[in-house]
Amino acid sequence: MILNFCSYVQWVPGSDVLVAQNRNSLCVWYNIEAPERVTMFTIRGDVIGLERGGGKTEVMVMEGVTTVAYTLDEGLIEFGTAIDDGNYIRATAFLETLEMTPETEAMWKTLSKLALEARQLHIAERCFSALGQVAKARFLHETNEIADQVSREYGGEGTDFYQVRARLAMLEKNYKLAEMIFLEQNAVEEAMGMYQELHRWDECIAVAEAKGHPALEKLRRSYYQWLMDTQQEERAGELQESQGDGLAAISLYLKAGLPAKAARLVLTREELLANTELVEHITAALIKGELYERAGDLFEKIHNPQKALECYRKGNAFMKAVELARLAFPVEVVKLEEAWGDHLVQQKQLDAAINHYIEARYGSMGIGASTDTKAALGARQWKKAIYILDLQDRNTASKYYPLVAQHYASLQEYEVRKSPFPQHEAMQ
Repeated sequence: MILNFCSYVQWVPGSDVLVAQNRNSLCVWYNIEAPERVTMFTIRGDVIGLERGGGKTEVMVMEGVTTVAYTLDEGLIEFGTAIDDGNYIRATAFLETLEMTPETEAMWKTLSKLALEARQLHIAERCFSALGQVAKARFLHETNEIADQVSREYGGEGTDFYQVRARLAMLEKNYKLAEMIFLEQNAVEEAMGMYQELHRWDECIAVAEAKGHPALEKLRRSYYQWLMDTQQEERAGELQESQGDGLAAISLYLKAGLPAKAARLVLTREELLANTELVEHITAALIKGELYERAGDLFEKIHNPQKALECYRKGNAFMKAVELARLAFPVEVVKLEEAWGDHLVQQKQLDAAINHYIEARYGSMGIGASTDTKAALGARQWKKAIYILDLQDRNTASKYYPLVAQHYASLQEYEVRKSPFPQHEAMQ
């Protein structure tokens, strides 16, 4: 929808120009392919018709008792007619006489698209020049020189020549199609050259590998050097990793400030894990970057559980910490469960925190119940709150039993206040 209100609409005869009225505005689309480009006139009446003849087109508007004629731009109308007729040379001639406005800019764009589709490349070149797209104009100029030379030597238009077709695919950024066109003619060097010019080294190397090109290793070295020159250490590391050079890849990852990527690689290679100095270098970088969980994984892999547990704790990776502690440091499990609960409380995950406080068995360890009880009450987990309070000493529990009792009293569940536990006397 291009108008939300319309009292009159009509095509200009013999063209793609659309005229419509929107309340007090007369709207004219000289190029309906660009609906956002609309020419508007303010009018004081209603459109009653459209007249065309004598080399001009007028929209007739009844303003009071007077009929007023609004003259349309005949040049722009003729452009639409030329486009309909497929006469792009005439359309270009019309646009050449017009100043650059938003409407004419939209028309140049439309003409460039149509000219490319029709392979009228000289017209397309002129369009891009008018639009100020210098790179495309220059690229098409070189393409036209190729097509013209082929036409002179072999006859015909020259636009069916494989280089021309490939360059047109490149202009549309369809590089795979351009590659296919080159390889159909066994023009491997040209396909590789295209990718090199675009700095698309991966595709260039892939073509060289597929065709068994003798310059494959030289290409890889050139690619690596280009990555280093442009400070793309991460991509250079990935290249070295793909070629099986783990040490070089890790060095580049660390240089790029990516210790997690270095750790991922070393964790998959037993021969790299055996390099103590390398592993220490990576773990130091991980800790410096506060990537404690990944550092813990690496320490656990090299059988250093104490360091691993320390890193897991710092990184709040409590699941891994508890699993490790159950195997290597059983006495630490209670403290870790308590810390896990505290962390979840800070994250406002009270329901989850309660379970870890219960696992910690605070009562039997002589630890206060303030945090875990508050978590249970805050999460309205009343039965769990009673369970936790049952494990506490009388003085501690007496602070919270009245709160639990008030809740059950409000529900008229009086029996729940009676308990076989002596501590529950505080609730009665």
